[in-house]
Amino acid sequence: MAKGILGKIGRRGAAAAAAVALAAGGVGLAAGNASADAYWYSFPYHASGHGVGVYSQPHANNQLKVAGDLSSVAGSQDEIRIECWVTSDNINNQGDVWYRVQGTYSPRYGYYTGQAFVYGAYVDNYWYWHNEWQSGGIGRCP
Repeated sequence: MAKGILGKIGRRGAAAAAAVALAAGGVGLAAGNASADAYWYSFPYHASGHGVGVYSQPHANNQLKVAGDLSSVAGSQDEIRIECWVTSDNINNQGDVWYRVQGTYSPRYGYYTGQAFVYGAYVDNYWYWHNEWQSGGIGRCP
């Protein structure tokens, strides 16, 4: 009888250990693939005081605009869905990091649901990039 109880406890313990290992592995995979996720980010959190163009490529060229300009000012309700970051044009010597987004929202223009690029300095003076990239929240675009 004692042997049967120990056998059951052993099997249950092994099953519990396997479940914990699988869960930990899943968390590790999720954290390692941060660029596959996208995060909604509201401008008022760290407003830059700039208008923010939404471009099909990470270049400040009006011919590449794909949505209405957003506003990064206090009280703005504009948002972007940040996926990852790239380096490209350095506008007015303010840096070269652009956020690749999977969409934008503005009460004025509504939702834009395609892929686009916005200039990090004008979004939030690179606050999101400095804080989320270093913590693993977003990564460099593949």
